[in-house]
Amino acid sequence: AYHPTNGYLLLNGDTAEFPDAAIQCAVFKGTVRDIFITRKEFTGAIYEQIEDAYNFVLQHIDLGSRIEGIARQDYYELPVKTIREMISNAVCHRSYLTPGKIQVALFDDRLEVTSPGMLDSEITIEKMKSGLSKIRNRGIASAFSYMNIVEAWGSGIPKMFREAKEYGLREPELIDMGSDFRINLYRKDAATDQNGVIDPKASGTSGTYDTETGTNGTGSEHKPDGNEKAIMQAIQENPKITQKDICAKTGISLRTVKRTMSELQKSGKLRREGTNRNGSWVVINQKE
Repeated sequence: AYHPTNGYLLLNGDTAEFPDAAIQCAVFKGTVRDIFITRKEFTGAIYEQIEDAYNFVLQHIDLGSRIEGIARQDYYELPVKTIREMISNAVCHRSYLTPGKIQVALFDDRLEVTSPGMLDSEITIEKMKSGLSKIRNRGIASAFSYMNIVEAWGSGIPKMFREAKEYGLREPELIDMGSDFRINLYRKDAATDQNGVIDPKASGTSGTYDTETGTNGTGSEHKPDGNEKAIMQAIQENPKITQKDICAKTGISLRTVKRTMSELQKSGKLRREGTNRNGSWVVINQKE
């Protein structure tokens, strides 16, 4: 009689025998697992879970852009290939016999991916950094390689470190938690380039907008970017609008909305009247 392998069942989305074969995604306020901003769980075929979790992260991190030649190129604040690799590795190499679901958590300072299952006794963190890999789920790994979800075995971790360095991010953190394995990819504040365009790859503070002086760091007057204009317009249309509603209306991430509104208040362009629950926003026309 024909009996499908466990790998086939997981790839086909038949996870009845594997109730923990899912990815839990969440955005937290601050840097600890305390207050949820939003959360979602993805089930079904494991390769679809990867795509769903990947898109969840992209929806909740900042998207900026910079000028390259005459074209404007969009860049996420974190390297997207590394985000996908972190999630793909977790799905490919987790233990499906160990209780627990993969967790993808986004904090103010980092993206954290945790997968169930202890490391092989022959694998150390330093060996992983050098590219050594030991495959736990060969059927899934072979299928993912065929589907171009993962590249050459063992290349993922070194590539993460290279891309983080290219983005000017601190070195990713690999953590052996005993029964689980975790990777932290750290965020940083975006900067603006010489054209005044947000550039997530830029380092330092040169050219960034100074909310105290109202200049962009070069002595020139600050000009509102697209996010700022969209947020101000949403507030003018509905002074009682919440930050979450601004996100839904404009498509801008909550983190960017909060940061931009804070800058607008510091620069005297926006004021809050009344209580946090029942108050409203007032847009200040500085030309008056």
